[in-house]
Amino acid sequence: MSLNKIYLRYYPPGIALNFQYANGEEYLQHIDLLDLNSNSNPNDVARNLLRRDHDNESQQQGQQQTPPLGRSQQKLEKEAEEQTCGTLSKRKTYSRSNSSSSASANGKEPSNVNTDTVNGVLRKAIAKLQRKLQEPTKKKFYLHTRLDTHILPLTNVAFERSGERCLTGSYDRTCRIINTHNGNVEHVLAEHDNVVFSVAFNFPKCDRIVTGSFDNTAKIWCPSSGQCRSTLVGHTAEIVAAEFQPINSESICTASMDGTARLFHVESTQEIQTLTHHGAEVINCRFSRDGNMLLTGSFDRTAAIWDIRSKSLVTQLRGHTAELSNAIWNFSGDLIATGSLDSTALVWDIRKSNEPLFIITEHTDEILDVNFDCSGRRLATASNDCTARVWSLKGDLEMISVMVGHTEEVSKVCFSPPGSLLMTASADHTARLWLIESGLCSQVLAGHEAEVFSCAFSYTGDIILTASKDNSCRLWR
Repeated sequence: MSLNKIYLRYYPPGIALNFQYANGEEYLQHIDLLDLNSNSNPNDVARNLLRRDHDNESQQQGQQQTPPLGRSQQKLEKEAEEQTCGTLSKRKTYSRSNSSSSASANGKEPSNVNTDTVNGVLRKAIAKLQRKLQEPTKKKFYLHTRLDTHILPLTNVAFERSGERCLTGSYDRTCRIINTHNGNVEHVLAEHDNVVFSVAFNFPKCDRIVTGSFDNTAKIWCPSSGQCRSTLVGHTAEIVAAEFQPINSESICTASMDGTARLFHVESTQEIQTLTHHGAEVINCRFSRDGNMLLTGSFDRTAAIWDIRSKSLVTQLRGHTAELSNAIWNFSGDLIATGSLDSTALVWDIRKSNEPLFIITEHTDEILDVNFDCSGRRLATASNDCTARVWSLKGDLEMISVMVGHTEEVSKVCFSPPGSLLMTASADHTARLWLIESGLCSQVLAGHEAEVFSCAFSYTGDIILTASKDNSCRLWR
């Protein structure tokens, strides 16, 4: 078996090792480095990875030497990793010799030229990931482009993975594809009959767009041509969320004010499943990282976890006393956060979903948004009490900082990709950037003439998009 390539994923930090067996089969071994930081020793991390790799190989040699993934699945994961990583690190093939196939009794990795070579490659890769996580605290963004392309207020926005294009939805019944370099509108997606509320690319490829509308339909578009490929029908009320399955984009989930979430097959547009357990409007739907589970949040005061494979309800998260405002997974999929108009946020461990793991009660008014950082170890909450707060979820719940400065409700929060900054959007016509550790405001993104409804960082964190009810959006660099 040989190690052919090392792929890097910046946010959250991780690597994928591309192996090839003697029979030509390949597979990717994904390794998350969620605890990597500027104080980590790259050499120690590399040694631990090699030791883990050797242990895995020894275990496989005790069984049949067949790759853990079939050709079709490994191909999908390989393509996904190539698109997801910020950069692709190609290295010389490392083949294990007989001497490197056995470790010493004390568990240390074999010491030979090949192993030392790979150790050096891993150290460089890990050091590169560390540099990407070192976000300058004095970083400033400047207005790059003001876009007045819509004739009615904006709803939601989204970036393409590369950051070269973004999407804007609007009450004017259109979605626009905008080039972030020059601010030009590349295409106007104009076949909906009502408000376009939800917009999303199919990550990581970004060769499809889905829009969800108050006309009760979702549509799939080709971003390069702006042409509508298909329309998904079945809902009987407004669609407020739509998302592609993250692994292969073969299906789409939609959430609607008709009290249901639905799964559709992308190519055939046929409805795969209707999720009808909620007793009120479904406000969002989110796939888990592996695409096997689905999370829905509802105005019935609960969130629900569904198993896509068995088409069954796994559990319903009960604990709030008012409508939910958001429900999200963390990156690893072991935690869920829910925010509610009852002024609380709850953090759930999916292994013990009968009661919340943490209860956040420090806000004095409705919680309007919750968001995890890229590693899933921190949570941000936004509230109608004009503040945002950041919480550490390592061990016991701990409040890290309180962001005080907005004069009206904070409706949106999102972390910068490296995780040192928090962005908030507010009804006071501004978005703000905050230092996570201190809670100090580092920059006010001013200029909008109405409520800032949505905001987003690009994948690499070098571009910000703010969208307002003043019918405009702004690109900041």
